[in-house]
Amino acid sequence: MSQETLLATPAPPGIEPLIQADSETDLFSLLRARRGWTDEYLAEIDNPEHDTLLDMDKMLAALKRIHDSQELLVVVPDFDMDGITSGVLGYAGFSELGFNVTLHIPDYRRGHDVTTADIAEVHSQYPHAKAIITCDGGVNSLEGIALARNLGLTTLVTDHHVELAPGCNADVTVDPARIDETYSNPGICGAHVLYQVIEAWAQQYAPHQLGSVGMLKLFAGIGTVSDVMPILFENRQLVRDSLSLARLLYTAPPAYEGAEVDINTSTLMTLLRTGGHNPVFVGAFEGFAIAMKEFSAIGKLRTVEDINEGFYGFYLAPAFNAARRIEGSMSDCFGVFVSPTAEEKTACMQRVIEGNNLRRELTVEHLEKIETDDQPLAPFVYFSDAPAGMLGLIANQLMQKTGQPTVVLHRTKADGKAYSGSARSPFWFPVIRTMTAQGFTAIGHENACGVRVSDYDEALAFHSAMALAAEQIMEDLQASGSLADATAPDLRFGAGDDCDAGLSDLEAIATMTERIEQLTPFGHGFTRPEFELVLDLAQCHIGTLGSESQHLKIITRHGLKCLWWNAADRFMDLKEQAESPVAEDRTIRLRVEFSMNNFRGNVSVQAVVDRVAEEV
Repeated sequence: MSQETLLATPAPPGIEPLIQADSETDLFSLLRARRGWTDEYLAEIDNPEHDTLLDMDKMLAALKRIHDSQELLVVVPDFDMDGITSGVLGYAGFSELGFNVTLHIPDYRRGHDVTTADIAEVHSQYPHAKAIITCDGGVNSLEGIALARNLGLTTLVTDHHVELAPGCNADVTVDPARIDETYSNPGICGAHVLYQVIEAWAQQYAPHQLGSVGMLKLFAGIGTVSDVMPILFENRQLVRDSLSLARLLYTAPPAYEGAEVDINTSTLMTLLRTGGHNPVFVGAFEGFAIAMKEFSAIGKLRTVEDINEGFYGFYLAPAFNAARRIEGSMSDCFGVFVSPTAEEKTACMQRVIEGNNLRRELTVEHLEKIETDDQPLAPFVYFSDAPAGMLGLIANQLMQKTGQPTVVLHRTKADGKAYSGSARSPFWFPVIRTMTAQGFTAIGHENACGVRVSDYDEALAFHSAMALAAEQIMEDLQASGSLADATAPDLRFGAGDDCDAGLSDLEAIATMTERIEQLTPFGHGFTRPEFELVLDLAQCHIGTLGSESQHLKIITRHGLKCLWWNAADRFMDLKEQAESPVAEDRTIRLRVEFSMNNFRGNVSVQAVVDRVAEEV
């Protein structure tokens, strides 16, 4: 089976089920059969071997000359979380390998390309620099790269975005999505590309430092999850290694209140402090340990078990991405890892968290404003005066509410400039492929991209074309049954006729859950299983929990605890539903994920509620 096939179809069709389960004790086997998780499939997606990126030899030769001459090399990264981790990885890695290297802090107001303004800034700040190496960007930055070359800089590009014709004009380009590249898994992040460059350089010229270089997988794994790369093939082991390193940097809170957390007592910081490493290299890991300390302080990391791919994707990346969304400072985001002292790193991280809190508040405010404003092109196209960096977040929120592909455009525009904005869409609507085929501009990832229209008339045309295409695609999916198959839970539990198993055998559910955890990490391309509970609320205990009674807890008659975070506003409605004299009205269908809870040594299975199934 080719990697292309696996990437396109996480559960390949046409394979024989392992078994046909006919009892609750066969739950994991039934799940595997439903998902198409044969032994062959699981082994293939877990294979970490990969090709050598095109022109890697040229990249290594150029870097060897720069290293030996001690010419100043400037790392030029992008500004999202993949860009931040790429920049930190490059600065730390090249420093550890003995390069004369520095780091350029990007300006998100210039966009994702390496612009002529970026190059002019690099030249002004580092007039003695002789080379630049980009990360997570640059492959299509023709004007910026041309200026760098005209200034006499050796231009090295590492990127993972699709190269457009006529092709990159840098001295050397390494990119799995190059026009002429044959790399079998182009779905690797920018930080991973740069990691492969640094690892290959160490293998060839400094094999004694491969152990140190391997620690940089911490940052490449964060970039992989934060940039929503498929968790398949080489990405799987990379993320596992990253999480293992993160756990070695974790320091548990002290047993008594008021005591300080000393990150230097963590296993990895102890080794780094005594290992004779470059201070920039050590500082990068110190910064991540401080980041985890600050997340622990606000209750987002309670134990080492909380350090998983979900922590990267739902807490870490959004916090660092918030700066550009609220028009804040990228210096804080990079400063967490490169500031000279632990105190300065801590202050930067605290400002990153404060910025993320502000981002949440502003998102709510701008959503409320959109909902009260006149929006003549809703539900597909909206206008907002929110900061440009927030338009994607707002589009995602609106898309979740309407279930339709959604574009949010900036309300105003400068004279002579186009309206720009962000699009988000459900899995079934490929924005770029659908809209560019009709002559519109949409650039980025297929279901999360940037959009540009020249004027209101083109915005109206975009709306009409998107609405018509969405209606047609939805009709086709419904007619074929594909939509129902794609949105169905992996297994249903309860007493309904359509349920796969009951809820009486909690031990069987716990066994299935434990075996699911052995298949981590989950993410894009290899998603965590989702289940549906069919509950008679009259047979459940419904209560609240939390310091402000903000969460719901539903306990089934068999003792399964269902936790529904920040859903206490549903409490009275559920109690009223439970008291209905009509049995059918007392039934609720909940989409959940199962997890194992360890409370004071007592391990039990619990369900974490995502939503009511009817709200899909």
